This record gives sequence, C-alpha cells and structure tokens, in this order.
Amino acid sequence: MTDAITLYRLFALALCVWREARGESMRGKRLVAQVIRNRVEDPRWPDDYVGVITQPKQFSAFNAGDPNALRFPHETDPVWPSCVEAARMVMEADESFTDANHYVVDALRPRPAWFDEAKVVSREGAHVFLCL
Repeated sequence: MTDAITLYRLFALALCVWREARGESMRGKRLVAQVIRNRVEDPRWPDDYVGVITQPKQFSAFNAGDPNALRFPHETDPVWPSCVEAARMVMEADESFTDANHYVVDALRPRPAWFDEAKVVSREGAHVFLCL
C-alpha cells in the first residue's frame, strides 16, 4: 500500500503535469514531471515536490492570476490518467531520462532573460527544455 505522503506528492506532480502539459504527448508530460523531480534533487530548489511546484513564478499554472491556477481535472477527464501515469513513471524511475531543469513554451516571445539556446536539451510539442 502506498503511504499518504507518496500519494500527496504523486497528486501534486500529476496536477502540475495536467495544468502545464495536458495537451502534450506522454513524452512531453514526462519531461515536465522530470524537470520538477530534477529540481527536487538539486540544492538550488526546495527539496520536496510541493515546494518546487508552488515556488513563486516557477510554474505558471500555480501563479496567482493564471487561468489554470484554479483548475482541477474532472473525475472523468480523459487526460488525467496519463498525467498521473507520467508523474508515477518519473517518481518511480531509478534514473532521470533528461537533465532538464527548466522549460518554456516555444512560442513565447520575447524569451525569458534566463533562456539560453545553447542550454536546450530537448524540444517536445509546444515546449523547449533546458538544463541551466
């Protein structure tokens, strides 16, 4: 049986994937989840999933005023199970499948000040993933 803390972490990670990448492929969903796990494991960020996800101005879908900030998947949402699966796969993996710790929507212009094309490690769907 999975303990309550693990389920809480899984829900938080899956919710972030749903809010940030629900229209992406499974690989895109996993990349978003992996960015969060990579931050959890990096001393520059909080050492827990909720701390990383809710850190101000890091994941737009959790920022006040963002239209996704108050959205939750309906119990019959056909995409929710794949978001949970992506989160579970990343949390249970022995190793990271990318070293990315940032991502941005590819169409965003102007680019954020921290964006560095030389640090791009992957592109998937609407997102560009970087290791900074």
